[in-house]
Amino acid sequence: MMDSTLPHVLTPKEVAEYLKVDEGAVMHELETGALHGFMIGREWRSSSENLLAYIRGEQRGDVTNPVRSAGDVAPPKSRWDIVEVAPFDFNWPRKGGGSHTEHYDKAYEATFTADGQEYTFRLGFGNRESSGQLRRRVTVWLGNRAVVEFAGSNEYGEDGLLAGIIRLRNGKQLTTHRIPEEYRGFRLARYNTVVRGPRASTGMAVIAHRDDLTPILEHAIIRATWKQLF
Repeated sequence: MMDSTLPHVLTPKEVAEYLKVDEGAVMHELETGALHGFMIGREWRSSSENLLAYIRGEQRGDVTNPVRSAGDVAPPKSRWDIVEVAPFDFNWPRKGGGSHTEHYDKAYEATFTADGQEYTFRLGFGNRESSGQLRRRVTVWLGNRAVVEFAGSNEYGEDGLLAGIIRLRNGKQLTTHRIPEEYRGFRLARYNTVVRGPRASTGMAVIAHRDDLTPILEHAIIRATWKQLF
């Protein structure tokens, strides 16, 4: 029989008052998953049970902390042959006709083999306005189909971090801490904790460094598989 006793729901302000810290610090813990919580619309809530687990340093068995340090990243699932190629332009189609040309000043081709079949992805580094500022952008294609995109952090020049939004099989963004098995071992965080600005997504994202293309490519493999592009 289900226990009818519900935990006490807490606002970020109430958690901050209890912990005697700034509310912004609590929001950071919620957004990164260190303090477990849930969203109603665009507002965060936690619970007395989650706060107690946080204070004790416990991890609940049915929830995985989505933030992992670089040292916790699992070994790559695929073997990649990555080569740098010449810069290129890509023509993005516009709604209603026509196209928009985007320049990629740094580019790579990455090949892997699955079930005896060889697949080649193309990666392009460019610049694009996003969330209120010009950012470094990375797009990954399989053939002429764009599979995933990453945006540079607000401190990209210093930390070199890129964030790529996770979309589920139905195309919707992952907004909970129930991480799909395919993404276990990736470094993950909420997109707007890395890419901060107007209209930045609150969904979960893969976090990668500009000098490590493997998680970017592994993210692309998952998306291509879910889109049945193989």
